[in-house]
Amino acid sequence: MSTTKLRTISVVDAVAEQLSEAIFDGTFQPGEVLVESQLATLYQVPRQTIRSAIVVLIHDGILCRVPNKSVYVPEFSEADLHDLFAVRRLVEMEAIRILANRKIVPKEAENAMRFMEVLHDENDWNEILKLDFKFHQAIIDATGSPRLQRFYRSISAEKRLALSYYRTADTSPRIIVQEHKELLDALRTGDPDATAEAASRHIQESEALISSTIKAQKDQHKMEW
Repeated sequence: MSTTKLRTISVVDAVAEQLSEAIFDGTFQPGEVLVESQLATLYQVPRQTIRSAIVVLIHDGILCRVPNKSVYVPEFSEADLHDLFAVRRLVEMEAIRILANRKIVPKEAENAMRFMEVLHDENDWNEILKLDFKFHQAIIDATGSPRLQRFYRSISAEKRLALSYYRTADTSPRIIVQEHKELLDALRTGDPDATAEAASRHIQESEALISSTIKAQKDQHKMEW
């Protein structure tokens, strides 16, 4: 019988993971200042552990620090979002071209899509984003480039954070599943150009979702005033 090696995780990594999930699910809001002593009490760990976990999340773009001052949850301007998606487009389209040329369809990406398929409209938006994160990370991992993997992970963390801010009830999991399915179908053709075009279209739709949600929020804010 084959054996499975379990991934070991440090206390710092565990706290960083829990804290990032709390940020993604809205427990901590954009612009909110995080206090080390309060987090140490919340997670029942020493402040040094919290401090180390914060460094990890700052590196991933999930937290920001003002020099000699507070740590806070970042806010994204529209310019930030467009820059983030421009970089994402460059990286993901090149990665998927590599896979198409090599005739590789990552199993982990297929598995993530299958989990998406069983989601229903009432499922938590954050669960969908977790699967989206796994799907796209699997695409990058399949290139076999450690540097690309490290670089993309920080971008994808920011992407997930941005999408968690601008979640919308109007987007059905079925639509998201279809977008990812089309991307995998294009990858199976082994045509680099068609696959890159599908990736570009998918990223464009994701960016358009955020843009439309930002506009709706701005319009709502004007009405409240």
